[in-house]
Amino acid sequence: MHRILEMTGLGPKSPQGAKLLLGCFALLLVACSSQKTQPPAPAEQPPETQPSVEQLQRWTIKGKIGVRSPKDNGSANLTWEQKNSPRYRIHLSGPLGAGATVISGSPAGVSLQRGDDPPVHAPSPAQLTMQTLGWPLPIDEMYYWVRGLAAPGGGASEQRNAGGQLQSLQQSGWQLNFSGYENRGPYTLPTKIKATTSQAAGPVNVTLVIKEWVF
Repeated sequence: MHRILEMTGLGPKSPQGAKLLLGCFALLLVACSSQKTQPPAPAEQPPETQPSVEQLQRWTIKGKIGVRSPKDNGSANLTWEQKNSPRYRIHLSGPLGAGATVISGSPAGVSLQRGDDPPVHAPSPAQLTMQTLGWPLPIDEMYYWVRGLAAPGGGASEQRNAGGQLQSLQQSGWQLNFSGYENRGPYTLPTKIKATTSQAAGPVNVTLVIKEWVF
């Protein structure tokens, strides 16, 4: 302050110098009061991650299934209601299902009922469908395959596309090709699966087209 007064040629005790000092103090107070403390920037939130398909364990699938085997050749509409594993209900309607076929799973085992016939029971769905329909339907493994996953336990040879989804899979005596994926809700899921096997039933080709998922 005194330096400023010396430059102006005014003394601190002169009336003009006192006014100048008071003015400088006022400007300093205004400048200090205007420099408010800025609040810290909010921490950057991590991006939302897409839920894993392993978390998807209850659903209703609607679509079509086609089968070519030495004993059958046709297609049917399919509705698959999956509850907590191993509870499920698969309804086939159309020529392949001979009108209506219902396959039900529970902790007690698997049953299949065609039309008004009494239900037939078996320990596994593949054994049951082989016994009643003439071709195996590996529902235990399909529980994973329809989500684009390899079934646990059995050895699997797999190839994935650039997005990390299954493109082909060889498991449990079946060769599978996944020809399309779509975003269904928060998940990326297959839309078409072709499966081929040459087990005891001879060459069997199963094509599953999934048109709708309900979670």
